[in-house]
Amino acid sequence: MSRVIVLCGLIILMISFPLQGSSLWQSDSQSLFSDPIAQGEGDLLTVVIKENTEAYHEADTQTGQGLGFELNPGVFLSDLFAGLEPRYSDHAESGGRTERSGSIVGEITVEIVEVLDSGNFRIEGIKGITVDGEHQEIKLTGIIRPQDIEKDNTIESSRLANVDISYTGSGVVADKQRRSILEWLLNWIF
Repeated sequence: MSRVIVLCGLIILMISFPLQGSSLWQSDSQSLFSDPIAQGEGDLLTVVIKENTEAYHEADTQTGQGLGFELNPGVFLSDLFAGLEPRYSDHAESGGRTERSGSIVGEITVEIVEVLDSGNFRIEGIKGITVDGEHQEIKLTGIIRPQDIEKDNTIESSRLANVDISYTGSGVVADKQRRSILEWLLNWIF
């Protein structure tokens, strides 16, 4: 009998309070089986930076100049300056060589700041790190294609177009690596 009373009470409660059902699936959601990938303005993704650059330039210049004349017999002053053959010559050689290499490896999270008419994304990001008073900053800008974004929401720096990666530092060590005004002046003079 007590079971019947409890059952009737539950039925009365269910009838008096309307039940509302809703789905766990939202129509604007991505797949349940994939990670979210950057798709539009304001979305974030990680750029894996692996850049090695080497540049080599060599220049070589050679110039020459000459001037000469002879005094022919029978000229008025030829007897006074017999055997005199004025000559002028000028020669210059110069050469130069420049060699430079650099490497940067790391990761930086960037933001999609614009979706271009082509469907590509313009991205920008800044990452600053300060250790013992030394501040280092990586700044990256470029253009990416949506299809180049990996499933884990990363992209390699080699896949970026119009990429600009700058790596700067400031602090005691960076200041010591800059030339002083006296060094600059002496190098300019000499």
